Amino acid sequence: MRSKRFALGGASLCAVALVATACSSDEPKQEFSVPKALCGVAVPADALSQLLPSSGKDLSVDDEGNQADGSVLCKVAVDDHEMVLTLTGERIETGGSARDILRSRASVADPKTADDGTIAYSAAAAVSVVKCGGAGVVAEDISTLVKVLEPGRQDEAAMRDLISGYTAALEKSEPCTRES
Repeated sequence: MRSKRFALGGASLCAVALVATACSSDEPKQEFSVPKALCGVAVPADALSQLLPSSGKDLSVDDEGNQADGSVLCKVAVDDHEMVLTLTGERIETGGSARDILRSRASVADPKTADDGTIAYSAAAAVSVVKCGGAGVVAEDISTLVKVLEPGRQDEAAMRDLISGYTAALEKSEPCTRES
């Protein structure tokens, strides 16, 4: 009987030691602030956070171009990694589909789609197409491509949420060019 108690006590002690070790370990964490906008357009910070490296101290965003001029490029860097996420936006001919653009620009074989096909995404990349058209608007669309690079993290749901949130904010800014 005594040996059973000892065995149980020893097992309990091991379990407590294992939990204490797991709780006290120094898990890597994101020490940087997650941006609330990329290329001047609001993004859902929680979705962006899920795509950035799980640890790091310094984050920087390099924005180039202007949506009004027709193209933008945002490069997100964490610590010593030159780029962990990129976002590009450009004006394109009307009629391009998000799915076809993602297949050709990011080599995604079978992307998922959302928002009536104006968004296509995978765990590592996403594309949206803002349709511009109608009276007084130049006949062109706006394509946005987001890509995660190592050591960024791939997450299909976060990528869908990021591109959806970015696209909704972009549409609110009325990015389509008016005819002169």
